[in-house]
Amino acid sequence: MSTKEFHKTSEEHAGANVGTKYKTIKTHHEVQGDLLAGVEMTLDSIAHYPTRFRLKDEAGCIWTVPIHSVEVIGN
Repeated sequence: MSTKEFHKTSEEHAGANVGTKYKTIKTHHEVQGDLLAGVEMTLDSIAHYPTRFRLKDEAGCIWTVPIHSVEVIGN
């Protein structure tokens, strides 16, 4: 398996693939606002340093969320 460059995003990593559905399991705060627990989103890409998921909500907003803040709910 090739290594991922830390400054680029990718479409898959360790079993996570773009398009997979996730649900937040804890509230997450960003500059653009707060993301509440229980929100369902779709994986847009994966950032590698530190590993975080870039998730798209229903409104099309991208949230950069730590991987320990979400759980898989389907494809």
